[in-house]
Amino acid sequence: MITSMKNAFSVKELNVLVTGGNAGIGRGISEAFAECGANVGIMSRNAENGREAACEIAEKFSANVKHIQGDLLKKGDHEKAVNKMVKEFGGIDVLVNNAGAVRWFESIEADVNDFADWYEVLELDLSSLFKMSVFAAKQMRKQGWGSIINISSNAAEIVNLPQTTVSYSAAKAGVNHMTRMLAQEWAQYNIRMNCVAPGYTESNLGGKVDPIKYAELNKFWMERTPTGRRNKPLEIAAAVVYLASPASAQITGTVMTIDGGYSLAN
Repeated sequence: MITSMKNAFSVKELNVLVTGGNAGIGRGISEAFAECGANVGIMSRNAENGREAACEIAEKFSANVKHIQGDLLKKGDHEKAVNKMVKEFGGIDVLVNNAGAVRWFESIEADVNDFADWYEVLELDLSSLFKMSVFAAKQMRKQGWGSIINISSNAAEIVNLPQTTVSYSAAKAGVNHMTRMLAQEWAQYNIRMNCVAPGYTESNLGGKVDPIKYAELNKFWMERTPTGRRNKPLEIAAAVVYLASPASAQITGTVMTIDGGYSLAN
């Protein structure tokens, strides 16, 4: 509860774990927290990239940033990552469930690879968020408080055209409602759960699409975005930092859409 504006937006010295924090939106989130004085754990599957990102961010902002090894598709790694975070920093105050993937496929042909494009995306984009949240929440309950912020997508609420990304959109819709459900359940432990839903953002999340076709698609999307441009990762990160700060103490179970107004007419 804030009593003045002094330090209302401060996240200094909070212990923050960011999944997929080594690239794209996750990198922007990791850098934002580091710049604001938080202790940051960057969880990634690729140890080399994760350590490199952690070192670069630590040096850039003179911050306490460490790599947390973990594969969200590997059983047991969710709990191990939280335990490593506690060992390295003494606790976990904020979890940012950012890591995810998208696949483009014709849904009517989904059986061709035994529905792998459905199941694997749902496992990474939805189930892994739930697992990470459960293990983080157990530690937060011990501490007496915590904040969990999920990265969803405007695709959770609208049909983004002309994508054929049904598993991604379905998973993100699940993330939105999971956020609401857990916000209700875990409020008794003083754990807040919120969601940021970006639209098109300058990141490496695009799936395997021909570059020429992707350029045409981007033109199509930007013509339908009122602000006329993509999000910057830092703009998503700013919202995440706010949702981790004392200023947002009365905000839980919300989904904040950041898409330059794309959803307004789509």
